[in-house]
Amino acid sequence: MRQITISGNVGKDPLLNTTQSGMQVANFSVAVRQTRPDDNGNYGTDWFRCSVWGKRAGTIGNYYHKGSHVTITGSFELGEYNGNPQLGVNVTDFDLPDNSNNNRQNNEQRQNQNQHSSNDQQDPFRNSGDQIDISDDDLPF
Repeated sequence: MRQITISGNVGKDPLLNTTQSGMQVANFSVAVRQTRPDDNGNYGTDWFRCSVWGKRAGTIGNYYHKGSHVTITGSFELGEYNGNPQLGVNVTDFDLPDNSNNNRQNNEQRQNQNQHSSNDQQDPFRNSGDQIDISDDDLPF
């Protein structure tokens, strides 16, 4: 299989679609700066059209936005678009942005806080950890 690994920046927010069979697909482009300047000292940019299928498409949509740095691996196809050669990548692996762990931790903290606050409101017997004075006569057993 022909594989390629690309490290660059997402060109636009990923476009999420669902096929008629219910499969999700995310389409996005990745811009990679060329390593050598041209005669004028300007660095060009190579663009790669990328597709991610299945559950991973939703992950791409949640974590990547225009400008996000991404490193992807996938199989590639050479094609042509509007008379220009183009490389399409069917992504099989990608890394999450550096801040994804922070985002995940923040989401978990928010969920825990919401869960605790809703539990506090719903549980009238919940206390602040203080000892409760109950006599044996008050116990139902």
